[in-house]
Amino acid sequence: MLLSGLEALTASERRIAELAAEGLTNREIAQTLFVTARTVEGHLTNVFNKLAVENRTGLPAALANPTQAVRA
Repeated sequence: MLLSGLEALTASERRIAELAAEGLTNREIAQTLFVTARTVEGHLTNVFNKLAVENRTGLPAALANPTQAVRA
């Protein structure tokens, strides 16, 4: 099972991460993807953990530079 790194992201997490990296707010992402803002928050929390970034400012670099995933 993949625990961290870009390959560990689900398709939904990846799409939300990409939109957040483009500068969209949680509400804008939710409206774009027809989900709730809470769903976006949950996915972003998972994304931050899997990519080892503290906030959305670290997303562009993390998405551009895939690191090897850690396996358990």
